[in-house]
Amino acid sequence: MNTPLYTRLKKYYSQNRISFAMPGHKNGRGLRRDLLDCDVTELDETENLHNPGKFIKESKRLLSELFGSDESFIMTCGSTAGIQAMIASAVKPGGTLLAAADCHMSVINTCSLLGINLKFISRETDAKFLIPKRIESVEKYICGADAVIITSPTYYGLCSDIESISKICHERGIPLLVDEAHGAHFISSAEFPTPAVMSGADAVCQSAHKTLNALTGAAFLHVKSGLINRAKLAKLLAMFQTSSPSYIIAASADIAASELRETGWDKICALCDDFKKTLSSETDIEFLENDDCTRLVLCFGKYDTSVFQIKNILSKSYKIDVEMADLLNLVLIVTPSNTREDLDALRGALIEITSGLRKRTEALKITPLPTLDGVISPRDALFADTEKTAFTECAGRISAATVTAYPPGIPIICAGAEITRAQLEYIEYLREIGAEIIGADGGMIEVLRR
Repeated sequence: MNTPLYTRLKKYYSQNRISFAMPGHKNGRGLRRDLLDCDVTELDETENLHNPGKFIKESKRLLSELFGSDESFIMTCGSTAGIQAMIASAVKPGGTLLAAADCHMSVINTCSLLGINLKFISRETDAKFLIPKRIESVEKYICGADAVIITSPTYYGLCSDIESISKICHERGIPLLVDEAHGAHFISSAEFPTPAVMSGADAVCQSAHKTLNALTGAAFLHVKSGLINRAKLAKLLAMFQTSSPSYIIAASADIAASELRETGWDKICALCDDFKKTLSSETDIEFLENDDCTRLVLCFGKYDTSVFQIKNILSKSYKIDVEMADLLNLVLIVTPSNTREDLDALRGALIEITSGLRKRTEALKITPLPTLDGVISPRDALFADTEKTAFTECAGRISAATVTAYPPGIPIICAGAEITRAQLEYIEYLREIGAEIIGADGGMIEVLRR
């Protein structure tokens, strides 16, 4: 049989790799082995996820009870579908969405499809780690917005002040939407921040597969607000997702939710704390003090090296996968499906790798978060006449593409924005040190035709 993708994935699985990346079940360790039995379609006996019967309604009720929502939904097309439905339920075409400038690219894509104007909350950068800081307030940006969407926690495990932000929104009668894709596990332990749905957010989406024992694509959406029309939201979820939802994915989400109270998150928190203490004492690696102790952010700022190269060494030489690298940091996702042995192997590998590295003599001088100010709406950029232009010629042109480093999928250039020289230099630098760039192929960017 000629099956390139299947063969490649089976080869990967056969290597018995250690994963500190998604999904949370860690290459199947945390999954039920009988999930394949659940691959059925919408029948009288199996019900319809988009038209719930008795058993799906009961799963939704239990999910809502667990998270303290007015209503909760199981999704099989990831948090992207939840972001699409939340935005569409809260902002009409022609309206304005206020978004954090480190939002996921799906926010921009949704506004492009729906004809929604985007206004960005300026993002400040942590000087040591070169990552976006928490959002403390939206008050000076909120004028004219019909809804606000923020990412909390971020990819780096930083949570914004949801309670204060929601009060500002509600004083103006507009909803707060939260992309909590990386925080589905917060409900499981007092070690974690209070989940967004319990902190005043009106609608929250979570990617169950990122940190829980659920298959890729499994996600939850929670509503706790009179500002969100729940019947409309359910209709939108059916529109943005496939009409043939995978019951394997839905069943894995159902199981993952039921396991949340009993899967050992307190134990894994303790293991992560011990890992940080011991590795800090044995190397010059520094750790970000974030809100999610299981989201390990390892800073190599004291070493003169490409963190992407360290990521590749871990993968090729040690068979250890991490979630992502950026300018200075490795980001690791640790879940109860990881073990102490996993963390010991990682610690040993990092001690070996860093022992041969030179120390950095001066700080990295680069601003990693250029402006995203738009000139035209993302929708106008999407449907405009365009052409591809070389990097060397596109400064000052209007971008028709959203350009990101992936992961995490945070925009560097937003569709509809004027491209700056600083953005181009930043993209070139990321490419040189090993980042994967989406939206800028072969040194070309799609721009509006003059």
